[in-house]
Amino acid sequence: MIKKIDVSELCPDMYIHDLNCGWMEHTFLRNSFLVKNSSEIEKIIAAGIRYVYIDTSRGLDMPEALSAEEVHQQLEAKMQSLGQSLTPTAPKQVAMPEELVKARRIFSEASAIVNTVLLDCRMGKQVEVEKLEPIIASITGSIFRNPDAIVSLLKIKQADKYTFQHSVAVSTLLISFCRAMEIDRASIELVGIGGLLHDIGKMKVPEQILNKPGKLSETEFAIMKKHVDYGCTLLENTPDLSPISISIAAEHHERHDGSGYPLGIKGDAISLYGQMAAIVDVYDALTSNRVYHSGMEPTEVLKKMLEWSEHHFNTPLVHHFIRTIGIYPVGTLVRLESGYLAVVVEQNHDDLLHPKVRLIFNSKTHSYIPPRDCDLSKADGIDRIVTFEAPSRWRIDPARHLLV
Repeated sequence: MIKKIDVSELCPDMYIHDLNCGWMEHTFLRNSFLVKNSSEIEKIIAAGIRYVYIDTSRGLDMPEALSAEEVHQQLEAKMQSLGQSLTPTAPKQVAMPEELVKARRIFSEASAIVNTVLLDCRMGKQVEVEKLEPIIASITGSIFRNPDAIVSLLKIKQADKYTFQHSVAVSTLLISFCRAMEIDRASIELVGIGGLLHDIGKMKVPEQILNKPGKLSETEFAIMKKHVDYGCTLLENTPDLSPISISIAAEHHERHDGSGYPLGIKGDAISLYGQMAAIVDVYDALTSNRVYHSGMEPTEVLKKMLEWSEHHFNTPLVHHFIRTIGIYPVGTLVRLESGYLAVVVEQNHDDLLHPKVRLIFNSKTHSYIPPRDCDLSKADGIDRIVTFEAPSRWRIDPARHLLV
């Protein structure tokens, strides 16, 4: 049986099934292994890991520990509760199909501009903030017109352009996050610029480390972590750059319990925007396909972040973020009670448990159907989401069905 235990309860001869630290990069060679001695436990604790999952069929048991299934049920109940505890949202000004056409162009332009700015930095040139301001205004405008359109594009990344497209995704998600929290527009745009530049220090990390397809060694990891300091130095010497923008680059790897880096600060010693950036950065990294791992499904990541928020993230902010992008974010493949598979095409931000979906596949007959849109909030209980599905299991690419 798989069980969740506090790291203080770990002992030799327990078999770790999952280090449960997807929120952090680490130097452990494996995520599953038999604990051989106390020094391994000390290393796990030193990494800031609070809970792990053990496999009692392969090592010692902890009889009173919750099973993984019980933990899953608790998290599912919390997610459902969040979906029902909503605050009013600003009305959408533009329909999803219309805004999606504009959003594709904006996302493409933003990726190209950030690519240029970051590569210029690698060559020793100074950051030109004025190049970023127009594209941030465009992203912000799209979010204000319809927050679901451009956000739906963010999971689509090319492996060789990950750093650039991740920066655009973090910026876009931060802008959407800020809008949902009713932060003023001028500050939102400064946060957006910070998102675009949050990883700029990676341009000073050797490319063989930055683009390494496998696990980093402890020495390489130490070098990678310096990207925060490199970034702060670059941005603090950039004319006309707001402290708000700089704080995002400085604090996006800090954690609420002090287990982050580079300063190990905790709680409200981390700025509001730094805490928001930490949430967004981890969410986008875990939902993205990388050279060395496949991205997790968005709903699965949100559940894990809800679990990790007990220590590593600001819990109320995680709740706000989930409400911002939805229990089932746009582009998620879901299975309905009727047996149909559908792609979430738009949120009902006043009813996150019942988004607008596009039915595309009959799981009972294993056959595609003519696409049909359904607003689950208006279906009078005829159909509902049972769970999210892994697109790879059904060989379905949800992005192909967002704009039909």
